[in-house]
Amino acid sequence: MIDSSAPVFLQSANRFGIKLGLSRMQALLAKLGDPHKDLRAVHIAGTNGKGSVSAYCASMLACDGHKVGLYTSPFLERFSERIRILDGKEGLLSWEKEDTYGEIDHDSLWRLSTLVEEKVQEMLSEGEEHPTEFELVTAVAFLYFQEKHCDYVVLETGLGGRLDSTNVIEKPVCSLITALGYDHMDRLGNTLSEIAGEKGGIIKEGCPVFAMDTNQAAVTPEEAVAAKEKLEEIAKEKHAPLTFVGNDEARKIKAGLNGQRFSFDGKEYTTSMHGAYQLANAALALRAMQDLVSEKAREEGLLHTRWKGRLEVVTEDLPIILDGAHNPQGITVFCDFLEETQELKRCRPCEVIMGVMADKDVKKMLSILAERWCVPLSRITFVRPEQKRAMQADALKSAFDEVLHEGKAFYNSQSCMYNAREKLASCDDATEACRMAIERAVKNRTPLYVIGSLYLLGQVRETIVSGWKKAQEKA
Repeated sequence: MIDSSAPVFLQSANRFGIKLGLSRMQALLAKLGDPHKDLRAVHIAGTNGKGSVSAYCASMLACDGHKVGLYTSPFLERFSERIRILDGKEGLLSWEKEDTYGEIDHDSLWRLSTLVEEKVQEMLSEGEEHPTEFELVTAVAFLYFQEKHCDYVVLETGLGGRLDSTNVIEKPVCSLITALGYDHMDRLGNTLSEIAGEKGGIIKEGCPVFAMDTNQAAVTPEEAVAAKEKLEEIAKEKHAPLTFVGNDEARKIKAGLNGQRFSFDGKEYTTSMHGAYQLANAALALRAMQDLVSEKAREEGLLHTRWKGRLEVVTEDLPIILDGAHNPQGITVFCDFLEETQELKRCRPCEVIMGVMADKDVKKMLSILAERWCVPLSRITFVRPEQKRAMQADALKSAFDEVLHEGKAFYNSQSCMYNAREKLASCDDATEACRMAIERAVKNRTPLYVIGSLYLLGQVRETIVSGWKKAQEKA
């Protein structure tokens, strides 16, 4: 995704692709005075949930009065989202109200990018390899956090862990490893144990590490045991205290459109984040932060954490929900959310906007959607996000029509996809489709769900949010 307001030098470096390894990063940072050595880092790796866990940790630290740098990727709407500072609880509450709060300012981004570019030219003149885009952005983030004298920085790895550019951090305050799964196997390994070994590469000598239970839905018990043993092996070699957090340690008390209430360690907490997986993410963050912040900060930080684009409830009134359900697991989680949220089943027939990348397991995603859909449906509009890998809208519509045709059993069941083939539409202009959908939703008081690729959400989120706000102002 390209942001025209960000420095061309940073974004144009994507032509160098993804190259794992620390040598380029170390050489660049050395020329910049090794800013990372001044940072107290909470380092986070994993396959799923890294962004949410990073946001949870940063929010808890901020609620405890600390100035916290937060580095995440990729960005959804603006390049500057990736580098943010939360200055205490006031900063966190400001971020909750205004999505752009705390993001690196334009002048700092360009000034530090120019400095990094100068050092890269020195590297090239000395015959060294050009750093990748992620390495350049990471260097800018380190400089910015050092310059602003952050008390803590929360760093999300980009890919893997052992050879990720953030892994120049030598002695983190603690390391966290979120849910593991099969992704980027061409770079991280063909088994869950191999992937765990790469993610576990962020474990450092004597530094505490907190890891989510490796027993995930998409892996066999044997794979889970092997992955756990790999993490234990690394932690033992590094003399690093290792704590596993079970998927079921956070027990849901109730859930609704306003969030979830759950118990953990004998206490009750509330999160505004949705989906059962967010309770596991919250438990991991709570455990990791228990010796760093007060109990009150953990409770309040959890309550005020936001992470847009992941089961994001824009408004409970209609409701309007945005979810980056971009693979079969994501669609499953979205359908789980529909099933467990009783308010949605009582709403008027909804509209759905969906757009995906063509290189995903699209048929599996659509099959799950057809089998699991459980709320009244008015229309599904398939769109094409502005991304070269995106699937054409008509092709996606035809694929879903085929799935429905093959699944004749749906017509003999209680599925809310009954007669869905009569409710399919397509529009290559995703932004226009969302603009029209929000107008219809407001006019007819019907729910609107936008699901699929994060590229889609990044493209249309402003259209959805601003369309809703304008409707509220007119009302």
